[in-house]
Amino acid sequence: MDFPGTKSSLVEKAPKKLSVSSNSLGVNLESGLEVGVNLSGKHAGCCVAVVMVALTISVLGHAQQTPSVNPNDLVRRAAANEIKANNSRTYFMFKDRSEEKGHSITKEVIQTPQGGLTRTIAINDKPLTAEERAKDDQKLRKFANDPEARRKRKQAYQEEDQRDSLMLTSLPDAFLYTYAGEELGPNGALVHLIFKPNPRFNPPNHETMVYLGMQGDMLIDAKAARIAKIDGTLFKDVDFGWGILGRLYKGGKFLIEQRDVGSGHWETTRESLQFNGKILMIKSLTISSTETTYDFHPVPASITTAQALELLYKSDEVVADNGGGVKETSHK
Repeated sequence: MDFPGTKSSLVEKAPKKLSVSSNSLGVNLESGLEVGVNLSGKHAGCCVAVVMVALTISVLGHAQQTPSVNPNDLVRRAAANEIKANNSRTYFMFKDRSEEKGHSITKEVIQTPQGGLTRTIAINDKPLTAEERAKDDQKLRKFANDPEARRKRKQAYQEEDQRDSLMLTSLPDAFLYTYAGEELGPNGALVHLIFKPNPRFNPPNHETMVYLGMQGDMLIDAKAARIAKIDGTLFKDVDFGWGILGRLYKGGKFLIEQRDVGSGHWETTRESLQFNGKILMIKSLTISSTETTYDFHPVPASITTAQALELLYKSDEVVADNGGGVKETSHK
């Protein structure tokens, strides 16, 4: 799971309310769901019976809404699985469309043991001109034949994975989680959790300081114990280095979605960042970007750089045969 680069836990139960009112008994109970009972004109025995039925419904409803697992334990297990997934030896070929300030670039990406290769296939959802195609291919060939450049990129990705791992490791302790029910996902039940900052959390680095001002929703695939979605919002300004290094303003948002793209392998399929702030107290910071990945196809774990290049060129020929446009495919 990718996080934005500026980018003893407590568990709270969601507040429940049951209101059972009676003109004759004046009963007002607080519990698991709302039940209105009109006992007007009933005798005492009947009133008691109706109240007992209401209480039974309340208990059953509360039992159905109670999580089968501690929310914090579920987050901790899911975070551990996300970190473990960073060491996966499963490789895919897919499309990546990124959009920023109304400008979009779509690339074909192929993962290899030697590092990833990317080839631009569309700009603003239109195929490249002959000149743009020639420049991009020249750049791709130069990178593919430069072991040192590939090594540096792979090292940069590994460092990014380490930062992501620290962000993930901090998740269980950074927030208080409230169980908010379940919903149906593509692979089964998704546990819905609401999170808000844990006042006892002490950020281990600058990146995790953003957690101090963030709240939102999280969906976890109960069966796979993987994070399917995080939707967070800054409800207050967050300073980095006492505001000297930077500040993110209230109202910033980030959204990350993941799913199983095949054979139990999960990938980030959507990431949206909307932040405003300042760097070094002077320079304005504006982040407004959306990135989606789709059309995943597995490739052999033994794939070489030369084979990856060949696949990228073949994929471009397929795009050209289909009229050149690039559209995101839907996944059910």
